[in-house]
Amino acid sequence: MNRLVRLETLLPRLRIPRPEGDIDPWALFAVRPRALWLEIGFGGGEHLATQAHRHPEVGFIGCEVFINGIARALAHIEAGGLVNVRLFPDDVRLFLPTLPEGCLERVFLLFPDPWPKKRHAHRRFVAPANLGSPSPSPVRRRYATNRER
Repeated sequence: MNRLVRLETLLPRLRIPRPEGDIDPWALFAVRPRALWLEIGFGGGEHLATQAHRHPEVGFIGCEVFINGIARALAHIEAGGLVNVRLFPDDVRLFLPTLPEGCLERVFLLFPDPWPKKRHAHRRFVAPANLGSPSPSPVRRRYATNRER
């Protein structure tokens, strides 16, 4: 299946629409997952798909704004026959406030764009206000960067 066909056929089945209020994230999946894990800015979806393959009992929610990354992730999801992944193709800051307190067991934020210019400060996700996501205590959060500062 080519990229355009995946975007037209597979994405509508996996897409989480922009919520207008609080959501029940477990209801996004046909079978209720044991836990919910979130990946913010999944890039091409390699990590998301690998984790979903290794942990079929977990419901994975991937948030990404760039269509090229979404298309690549769909290819990985299709190739792996993954049924435990849902995608929010928009800014995670629109999604996080709709989640119930304590619903996320793990959060991955790997190699985020640092947006180093002052004029791009509003785009930075890594900030104290954004790091208090709806997660139980203690939550396993994985952050990775290749930026020195």
